[in-house]
Amino acid sequence: MVKIPIAIMIGAGSKLPALIKAAKSPQSRFYISLVVSHRSFSPGIKYALFKKIPAIYFKLPDYRKRLFNGSKKARADYMKRLGWFISQREYFPKLLVFAGWDLVMDKNFFSFFKAKFGNGYAAINLHPALLPQENEGAKIKLPDGSFTPIIKGEQQEVLKTVIAKKLTYFGPTVHFMVPVQFDTGEVIKRAFIKIASGQSPESLRKKLMPQEDRILTESINEVISKYL
Repeated sequence: MVKIPIAIMIGAGSKLPALIKAAKSPQSRFYISLVVSHRSFSPGIKYALFKKIPAIYFKLPDYRKRLFNGSKKARADYMKRLGWFISQREYFPKLLVFAGWDLVMDKNFFSFFKAKFGNGYAAINLHPALLPQENEGAKIKLPDGSFTPIIKGEQQEVLKTVIAKKLTYFGPTVHFMVPVQFDTGEVIKRAFIKIASGQSPESLRKKLMPQEDRILTESINEVISKYL
């Protein structure tokens, strides 16, 4: 079986160990050609290099001040440079996998990774909360018949919101990406996790992480099998 190269876009890199392990499986459809983080302190970069996987810290500080001051030119420059670098023949990933990456990416970046599937780009994202299918609208129906609103944001914020709203289920989503929009795009897979009484953000996180690992690996293999 020919394996397809993918690039993993990370923050700290908590998903890397499971993805690296999955990539080594004979049944896996992918191998990791590159790991990228915009965080200089990312443990995931060191871990990938230890595992002999190409990994880079793509320096953001030079752009940060201008980005947050609203400079469109600086933002476009950063996105183009990053997209160009990742798309080079040395790495040439057929699929981008965002797992913990927290920068909003625009068309200047995604133009290097156009595809005839998903939302038009060969990129998927792991989100720590349930996101709606196209026919569900603003609320998601849970296995017990109740509904949950759409919850966006980073993992810790999501888990606090889940507890505050006293939801009965929560879980991660893997979806195709849309430029400039966080947590939006065609859903590939979700996992519903039952919430017991007396849960804390930390106890929910321990339930969440193995399900994230599972559906992310399954989604990568599914996308490759269907489209690549």
